[in-house]
Amino acid sequence: MSRNALRKGLKVNIGGTKFLILQRLSDRRWQLENTTTGEWCIFAEDDLLDQFRRNELSFAPDVDEGRTPTVDKVAAQVARHLSDYPPELVALAKNREQYLKEIDRRQPIAITAKTMGPLIPSVSERINDPKPPGWRTLSRDYGRWLAAARDIRILVSRHSDRGRCGSWMLPEVKAITDQVIKELYLTPERKRVPEVHLEIVRRLDEANKFRSESESLPIPSQRTIYRAIASLPPHEVMAARYGKRRADLEFRVSAAGPVTTRALERVSMDHTPSDIIVVDDNSMLPLGRPTITSALDEHTRCPMGFYAGFEPPSCLSVMRCLKHAILPKTYVSRDCPSVKSRWDCYGVPELVVVDNPPEFHSSHFERACLEIGTDIQYAKVLVPWYKGKLERFQGTLNHDLMQGNPGTTFSNILERDDYDPGRHAVILLSTLREMLHKWIIDVYLQTPHRGITDTPAHRWQIEMNGLPPPLPRSAGELDIVLGMTAQRVAFHYGIELEGLKYNGPDLGGLRRRMKPGAKVEITFDPGDLGHINVFDPLNETYFRVPAVNQGYAKGLSLWQHKVIRRYAQRQLNTRTNIVGLAQAKAEIRALVDRDFSRKSTRGRKRHARFMENHASVSSPAGVACQPSLAGPLPDGGLGCSSMPAPVGQKRETSPPPSLDSVSAPDGMAGRPDDFADPEVLPVFEAALDLPRSSIAPAAVDFPSDAEGANE
Repeated sequence: MSRNALRKGLKVNIGGTKFLILQRLSDRRWQLENTTTGEWCIFAEDDLLDQFRRNELSFAPDVDEGRTPTVDKVAAQVARHLSDYPPELVALAKNREQYLKEIDRRQPIAITAKTMGPLIPSVSERINDPKPPGWRTLSRDYGRWLAAARDIRILVSRHSDRGRCGSWMLPEVKAITDQVIKELYLTPERKRVPEVHLEIVRRLDEANKFRSESESLPIPSQRTIYRAIASLPPHEVMAARYGKRRADLEFRVSAAGPVTTRALERVSMDHTPSDIIVVDDNSMLPLGRPTITSALDEHTRCPMGFYAGFEPPSCLSVMRCLKHAILPKTYVSRDCPSVKSRWDCYGVPELVVVDNPPEFHSSHFERACLEIGTDIQYAKVLVPWYKGKLERFQGTLNHDLMQGNPGTTFSNILERDDYDPGRHAVILLSTLREMLHKWIIDVYLQTPHRGITDTPAHRWQIEMNGLPPPLPRSAGELDIVLGMTAQRVAFHYGIELEGLKYNGPDLGGLRRRMKPGAKVEITFDPGDLGHINVFDPLNETYFRVPAVNQGYAKGLSLWQHKVIRRYAQRQLNTRTNIVGLAQAKAEIRALVDRDFSRKSTRGRKRHARFMENHASVSSPAGVACQPSLAGPLPDGGLGCSSMPAPVGQKRETSPPPSLDSVSAPDGMAGRPDDFADPEVLPVFEAALDLPRSSIAPAAVDFPSDAEGANE
């Protein structure tokens, strides 16, 4: 390190501007000259020393600025730390400094052969230097040492500067080489270096045809081309070959993320496929990889809630996860007795950070967050590190819980080798949900987190000691807020939604107080069409209206109902009514059982989604530890092997009819569907050549009980 002081003739850098110290004035003031503009400035000595303390003032090397390479080399050399040099070079510089210090102590003295004659042997004997330097070497080093303010780093030998610097290729050869590298190597096609070298050889051979033998251009070796490519900036090479986003991601500078001061201030939500294949609880056939939607509080690193199932990323999975995050987890001790600890994380978040898929931009999600008082922040597209804490949690979840168990798919397909996940899958879906609870509550929440230097569970308890987490007015109100919305007209037979009728005494009373033909606001759970919530504009409250046919609608999801409607409207040749839908439901379940033994895991996964019962769970958000994936239907429902008889006839048990013998009903007219689902049809439905457009078939007008009696 150099030793400097405020004295005349030295140069200093203040805020990026270089000044020359002219003289010291009275009252501890200094006169400096701006080397760029020539302006004279006066600074108080205390101000200069304070700027030096704050690292706003630094001393510049005292070298000839006219020799720019010398300035650059001196600045670069004194900027390096001694630990960056080899030990033998540092030891040599240390001995050299002893000679220069002895010369400094004997000043004034001329550095000549006569004066250095007795000095060099005495110093070499004192420091035991077997190879003392000559007087000319000491004269040269002494000048450099003084110019660098007696910094020992200027005495370290620059062995790296030896030899010729830069490329040895002729300008013509270098121009052709650079052009070929730009045209072939720096392209998205990612040509290999041998191909680039062959093209360079070809072009140089073409150029040499017009030159004499003595003036022919030399052919560079392949190793020379490798060195030329290695000298290019890595960011530019990666951007040209793999794209700018990949290059920016590889060479990005990570900084601190958003700072939070309390729990529930910032909660992240996202989906991830689980790295394990689960099997059916009954048939033990592989179903596929469930999707896990999770929410994480970034301040305490506590998982707030999750939703696991075969429902793809959709408004349903988002609402179920958000509901599970808000409600208390009191069901854990009852439904998961193997869990030893408590899951005390719940409450309405202040801010939800999400990505940009359609389900997070849906009007239902935005309205729900607005009503519960939660703000939404959308992360930038293709920048997952904006939610790095949640991404890390999901990665830890898959790595610690999924990988290593039978049926794991690993996080990278290259890690599988010869391992077949579907062949080794043994974990049931109900077991996976229990495993998720056990790992989150007893493992993750109790493990010290280096990001918060505490366990997430203990950090949550500390944050909640002073102020309990906020909750909505009631769980029923939360169900209404997190449901999908629509507008319908109430008739004497009730409200029709997706071909289902909902009616009750409260709805009749509302209809008598409203104008004829007026529409009412309704909300419904897309995972359970067994009931809807109707808004009473006069009392400004919601009331619950059940489905007319509870045996069919209870526990039925919107997606399942659409599949059944499409099948019924195309395949039944009788008049389509609620009995026809029940018949279609029974037949489709029979088809599901028939095709369930197929080897296609993708098909079985869609079948599992159809067989899921969204109303049979006992815990919030559909995360019960032991649900039956393909068990019996809700009360009043039909099993897969039974089919109801038409009205007025005795029900008989018979196998489902052949698909070839069923024809589509007549008189079907299409209309736009407010809740069109672009999801791919299941295997059993795809085989029936059903419509796949965003326009659903016509809504079916079901006769009321009175109308059916008249007929």
